[in-house]
Order: sequence, then structure tokens, then C-alpha cells
Amino acid sequence: MIEWIVILLIIFCIIVWYYTQSTTKYSLSQITELQIPTSLTTVWEEKNPVIISEVKSRRIWASDALRQTRFWGAQPIWQEYVSNPMALQNIPRNLQTTWADILGLKQIEYERILKWFDISPIVFSTRTEAHIGPEGLRQTYGWATAITCTDGEARCILLHTGQKSRLPPGWLNLRWSDATVAHHPLWTQVQNIEVILRPGTVLLVPSHWILAIEPIDHQTPFWWTRTDIHHPISRIAQQLNENI
Repeated sequence: MIEWIVILLIIFCIIVWYYTQSTTKYSLSQITELQIPTSLTTVWEEKNPVIISEVKSRRIWASDALRQTRFWGAQPIWQEYVSNPMALQNIPRNLQTTWADILGLKQIEYERILKWFDISPIVFSTRTEAHIGPEGLRQTYGWATAITCTDGEARCILLHTGQKSRLPPGWLNLRWSDATVAHHPLWTQVQNIEVILRPGTVLLVPSHWILAIEPIDHQTPFWWTRTDIHHPISRIAQQLNENI
């Protein structure tokens, strides 16, 4: 009986620790990929989003590269999106993770992220999604979340979860471009920061932030990936909240 109480207490302490590892400060740090070995650990301790520039671009997840593969003809949605970005329909996350898996993006991101942070694969794991087009408001649960634009240009809008009280009911998946004071009277008070993503730039976001991805030009396609870096507690939190 005492052993179970101790185990439950330890689990409780881990959860409390995890959900206190956050800051509501709206600031960004920026380093280059060459500075990662000496600077990433230090800036990450500040628990603010980090922009990594001059990253070697892997254009596997890009329309011109995919056209050269057998997958292009088997995935008509890619061709439809390129020809008419405005007509894009919602894409299930399980399909986005499948795309990342069959194209090798999952393994590439896994190896890159673990090397960047110098963290143990015994404790940490990753989950990569390959996206095309915009995505509405969605919370981060991972120890870190990496957003990479692989083709075209995108806007990443960041809000801290402390802003939830100012968001409208049912804000999850709400497109940022569609949100107005008509959704919620406090919408104009929502604090956010915006990052422009291009190939060669990676945005690292801690847990407890809310993201939305929008195009720079609504008629120009863009391709991007999201990789959630998890320890066991954060993985459970994402599974419970996103039903994945």
C-alpha cells in the first residue's frame, strides 16, 4: 500500500513539474544551426520559442521533389493543392503522419532533433507530421515542437496558453485568418507573436503554446512539417488531449 502511495506521489510531482516548465514572456531567441552545440541548451532554458536559421534545407517534402517519386501520382491531393491552394480540404492527422513515415521525414527529424538537443532516445521520442497548407489554432504538448517550412513561405502565429481566457469557445482548429471580435469580444486583447518561416528556418516551441499556421499568399502553396519531441509525460498529455 505504501509503495503505491509513493509511486502516485512521484507521478504527481512529475506532472506538476512538467506543467510548471513554462513562461508567459513573449520573446524570441535566434541562433544559427552552427551555433547549436554551444548555444541551444542555454537559450532553451529560457523556455521561449527559438528560431534556428541557416539550417541545411531538406527538400524531400516539396512539390518539385515529390513529382519525381512514385508517390506523386498516388496522392492526387498534392497535385490538387498545387493547382488550387484555396480549395484545400481538412487532412486527417493520421494521413499526415503516414506521409512523414513513408517519405522518411520521421526518421530525418528524429535524428536531427535528438542530435541538436543532445538528448537520450531512451527517454525522448518524436512524432512527425507532414503538412500542406494552413492549420488552425492548436496547442503544443511536447517537451519541444519543431516547425519547418520546406517549400514556399508561411506565417506562424504563437500565443501562450495563458491567453486561453481571451479565446472564443471552441477555438481549437480555428483559422487565424477567420478569427475576429465576432468570435469573442476579448479577441483584440489576445497577445501573439508572428514568425515568418521559409526553407532553411526552423522554429522550436516549448510546451504550453498555441500555434496557427497561415500562408503569406493564400494563392501560393506551402509545405511544412511539425515534429513533437516527447518525454513519457508529454506524450500521454498529447494523446489524451488530441485523441491520437
